[in-house]
Order: sequence, then structure tokens, then C-alpha cells
Amino acid sequence: MSAFSAFIAWEQKLAVRRSTVLFVTLWMTYKAFAWAAVYASSLPTVDAGAALLIAAVTAPVTYLQKVVFEAYIAAKGG
Repeated sequence: MSAFSAFIAWEQKLAVRRSTVLFVTLWMTYKAFAWAAVYASSLPTVDAGAALLIAAVTAPVTYLQKVVFEAYIAAKGG
């Protein structure tokens, strides 16, 4: 068994890529919602335009997190 094959077997056993992708999307979600909180708190009043902007930033990230989490669970056999 070559070193590369051993590395691939180790990576698949520990699911390093799956875990990394999951944690990166969790971090992205946290940063998006942290930005939304700062943005909303900096406005004198939150109107419909501000709410739409916040939704336009956070909705795609939230959906990405949902898809990645579902793939993570499916890959684990759950």
C-alpha cells in the first residue's frame, strides 16, 4: 500500500473532507447572521428594504447549510 493510498484510507475513515465542509458552512452561517445583527442594529429603524437585504444575504447561506448537513448525514449512512 502506497503512502497516498494510506492517506486516502485515513481520510475516508475519519471523513475529514465532510467534516471540514460542514464546519466551514457552519462558520459561514454564523458570520452571515452576525453581519445581519450588526447591520440591523446600526439602522435607526428596520424597514422592508433592510429586511429584504438581510434575507437576501442569510437565506442562501442557510439553504447551503441545510444541503451540506443533509449530505453529511446521508454520507454517514443515517
